[in-house]
Amino acid sequence: MNWNSGRLWLKISVYTLLTLGILFVAILTLFFTRFDADSARRNLERSLADSGRTLSIGGTISPMLLPSPGLAISEVRVSEQDGKTPFAHVAQIEARLAWLPLLFGRLEITHVALHDAQLTVVRQTDGSLNFADLLRSRPSSKFMFNLDSLAINGTRLEYQDRVNGQLLKLEDASLLADELRANAQMAFGGRLQSGGRLVNLSLTAPFTRNDDQIDIPQFSAIAISSSEELGEIRANASGKLQLNLATLLAQGEALKVAIDTTKPSSHSEILIPTVSASLSELSTPAASLSGNISYQRTQYRFSSRLAQLQLNQNGLFAASSNNDFSWSVGPHSLNMVVQAPLKLAQFSLLSMSPLTLSAHLKTPELPRGQLRATLQGALEGDLADSRLNLRVSGELDGAKLASTITQYGFVAPRHEATLSIGKLDLNRYLPEQKAEQAVALFQNDKPFRLDWMDFINVQGKLAIGELAVGNFRVNGINADVTGTPQQLQLDNLTADIYEGHLTGRATLFRERIPRLTLQQELTGMQIRPLMLDLFAFSRIEGSGNGWVQLEAKGQSLQALRNTLNGQVAARLERGALTGIDLVAALRDLPGESERWNGPVSTAPDQKTTFSALSAQFELQDGVARNQDMKLASSLVNVRGSGKFDLTQSIIDYTLDVQANPSAFARLGGISIPLKITGPLQQPVYSLDFNAMVKGKKTEGEKQQVLKQELGKQITSILPVKPSP
Repeated sequence: MNWNSGRLWLKISVYTLLTLGILFVAILTLFFTRFDADSARRNLERSLADSGRTLSIGGTISPMLLPSPGLAISEVRVSEQDGKTPFAHVAQIEARLAWLPLLFGRLEITHVALHDAQLTVVRQTDGSLNFADLLRSRPSSKFMFNLDSLAINGTRLEYQDRVNGQLLKLEDASLLADELRANAQMAFGGRLQSGGRLVNLSLTAPFTRNDDQIDIPQFSAIAISSSEELGEIRANASGKLQLNLATLLAQGEALKVAIDTTKPSSHSEILIPTVSASLSELSTPAASLSGNISYQRTQYRFSSRLAQLQLNQNGLFAASSNNDFSWSVGPHSLNMVVQAPLKLAQFSLLSMSPLTLSAHLKTPELPRGQLRATLQGALEGDLADSRLNLRVSGELDGAKLASTITQYGFVAPRHEATLSIGKLDLNRYLPEQKAEQAVALFQNDKPFRLDWMDFINVQGKLAIGELAVGNFRVNGINADVTGTPQQLQLDNLTADIYEGHLTGRATLFRERIPRLTLQQELTGMQIRPLMLDLFAFSRIEGSGNGWVQLEAKGQSLQALRNTLNGQVAARLERGALTGIDLVAALRDLPGESERWNGPVSTAPDQKTTFSALSAQFELQDGVARNQDMKLASSLVNVRGSGKFDLTQSIIDYTLDVQANPSAFARLGGISIPLKITGPLQQPVYSLDFNAMVKGKKTEGEKQQVLKQELGKQITSILPVKPSP
């Protein structure tokens, strides 16, 4: 035999192929002739009898030939353990068999495909899952699983959590796993519905299987959703996993979850170095969370470090958490450090107590300093309702502080708050001034900014024990506060002010040019320190009552002063006009009359005391006009009218001084018109010649009247000479 003959090898090849073909036909013939659909149906329907479940096949069971022999089973249904409640329904199952074991009569399933499956997974109140019994080892059957591929298409899964009432639906799910006996590859996709929100899911992962152990060296998962509040939401997860199918335990390493949103723009990351998980609990010795959020002109940054983190059917718990939060808008920033244990019961009820919080506020509005607070308290909330409640007390720059803040919503939050501060000295945060540079409150021309109002939506109560701004002081402030980006309003405002009491309201409107309205009533106040600290005017003393109805516009306190419009009224008792002593002037006539022919400066040590003074002013663009001032005392009575120009800090006022005849009998009720003019701090006074010559037309008439009036005033008080 010539082994090198080509004809010989051709014959061998033909005979071999023919033999294999005959063997293939024989095997198929044997498989089809021995296949008993009724027997297979009975065996399958009895396979779960020991669990109390029923398995029924409502369709056909038919053999398949190519690409490998197998079975096609339609309309398969599985019940719960009560034998009645539906658990799963599969429209079509395809199972492929291995060729070689089939020669020896063994049915080894290597490929499985499920089409249009429906499953209902339930987490019971004790935390167990309704399919746990199916994962137990079952008695041996004629079928042996040695899968090389698994395909699931068109699956619908409903998950019911009877612990927290959660309902999830997974639709159009698909799973493809190939080369399961070696280096396998898995791909998963589907749509998850939760609370009306749709989430698209995908997962890819290489893995190896060794008996019951599955090792995933690196998985990658993506979840994409959208909402009206957050825009597109994208979550990416990656890491290493080890699964044990026998014990149903899992181990993870270097797990990372990144979440991004578009409205507002945000990015956050969760890092877990190691994690252990079972069907009932997940735990890790440490985890970290960091991220940032950009909303309009606002930037949020946060980072958290969690220790001894546990996740189970009751919620999320951490023995300790250290959290850093920062908020910034333009040049303004707020940094907070929060330390507390963490509880998130039922994955929505938040509790952090006891809590320690330190805060640091920086803003160019406070160029001399920065607000610092150290507080203790508790944080509680319901994340499902987007609600947080913070209760704290401590110190704000050395002053006692207590506050309760409730927040509703996380994207554009609304707040309800109560705030109590022992002492707030705003001068510590305003530009430093030397003593000679100090100005009254409404003389400050530094522009104020209101962009911080963009992000407030608050309603609550405010209490300040003592407030200082410039030279202005007020104590015992209480008010109902309402703040929005458009306006800041103080209602039911009460305060102790300059030994008196104030009630009323104030509203700041954030318009193109900010507008301020005031409605106030004052009782028992000391007028001199009030006017001095507000307008640098110190020429009047006394205590009494008054009311204010004012409106002003401007972007600085000085601009508000220059646009004051409205009405002011006051009645003072037991006071004095400083800088002029009208009683002494009347007593010293005619010398004083001669001196008043020209301007006379006021003297700080001179006073005109009174028992009562009343006046009402009309203000227009920072100029206060008055026509009804009345001053009464035991020695003189004074009427006055004129104006106070707050924009220029000047006075133009007329006084009609009448001596009390009982005190100045020799004056005989003479009226002396005085003119007060000049700077508010240094006015000058003189006789009001215009009042004397009123109604006279020619210069000669005016001169004659002046001579007669002065002569009358002088001669009326000179002693009468005896006749010779």
